[in-house]
Amino acid sequence: MKPQMTGYNAKQHIQANTHFFAASVFTWAQTTDTRTLPELIKLMEAEGYGYNLFLVPLPYDAEYEINFYQPQVDGTQWLGYFEGKKK
Repeated sequence: MKPQMTGYNAKQHIQANTHFFAASVFTWAQTTDTRTLPELIKLMEAEGYGYNLFLVPLPYDAEYEINFYQPQVDGTQWLGYFEGKKK
């Protein structure tokens, strides 16, 4: 029988304490415990408009300000602007 390892799991810690936030001129959405990053991207791309993607260093259910389509949280990382697909 293999010994079971317990203790700190960095991947789980990061997933529980960060989330992705995407915003276009019409929509904003984020990853949650039920929406993955690929699902978030698919949702934003289905809209057809360009969007910005951010990594926010808070759990998805934390409260924070959003100004000019950007999370107002220290340590937020802008991951880029993604062009929409013309309809």
